[in-house]
Amino acid sequence: MDVQRYRKKRKWHELDLLCRAEAGIGPIAPAACRIIRELVGADSVLLFWLDQNGLPAGLFYESTADCAIEVFGDDYHRFFSDPLELNGTNLPTENENPVGILMNPRRDYFCSKTFNLMVKASANLHSVDLKVDVESQTRAVVMLFRTGQKPFEEHDASYFRQALPYLRHAIERHSPEGPWERRYAPGHMLVDWSGTKLLAVSDEASRLLNACAIVGQDIRVAASATLPPRFAEDLCRRLETAGVTSDILDMPLSPLQRLIALVAAEGGSRADCLSSMGISKEALKKHLSVIYRAVGVNSWKDLAMALQRNSSGNSTPL
Repeated sequence: MDVQRYRKKRKWHELDLLCRAEAGIGPIAPAACRIIRELVGADSVLLFWLDQNGLPAGLFYESTADCAIEVFGDDYHRFFSDPLELNGTNLPTENENPVGILMNPRRDYFCSKTFNLMVKASANLHSVDLKVDVESQTRAVVMLFRTGQKPFEEHDASYFRQALPYLRHAIERHSPEGPWERRYAPGHMLVDWSGTKLLAVSDEASRLLNACAIVGQDIRVAASATLPPRFAEDLCRRLETAGVTSDILDMPLSPLQRLIALVAAEGGSRADCLSSMGISKEALKKHLSVIYRAVGVNSWKDLAMALQRNSSGNSTPL
């Protein structure tokens, strides 16, 4: 296998690990966009995603003007959800093909707000898009751009399409069971990188926490909060996913063994590996012996601690 082919295979595996981490699109967006841009060969990338109600949930960009980002967040419905507006979310796919819809768009696309505010504002000459649908609903759109004279071709679009199942998996595994409903004013907490130390908490957050009766979250209802609830630690651990996957990719392990290591790094159990990967206890034991030897540990608990420690060593307190 030549060096270039090996590097591309490694990048696809890195994208697979990121999207399997169940962190959602937001935390992995910078790393996932970088991988896809390098694989296809683009100058910049834009990724925006929607919630289950079709509302804008987030946007990551590399070359989009700040004013366009503000428009996307504040005036999405006004500019981008009009049925006459041409963009990657509302154009019908041709022959069930979700990629390359805007490679050869109709003329009226160049009069659309999507083009003039999001594409033209970044001085991009060529673009190719990928629409990510989950249960027949558009949940994300990725757009790659080139500023030079070389346009995207069909083989670029075909290669780009390979990212679809990975991104779809990241959205499906992170989708909530039902919509959130806000009944109170938002509260805010400031924690350290690990989520175990409470640095500051607003009055509204204290009231919300004191009003909760969540089992296993270590929330003190009879006094002011001195420790963050346990879900803060879980969220912080998920936000470290990109760093963890980078460390795991550098280990001399097989793809399956790297997935097992990822489960440990995220605080999962050996039972989680058995249920999610469909392997026997004997096979898991053999794979773990290789992983333990590579990391230099002797138990599942030590493996999780070593991987989390390596990831946190590259982080700085908030």
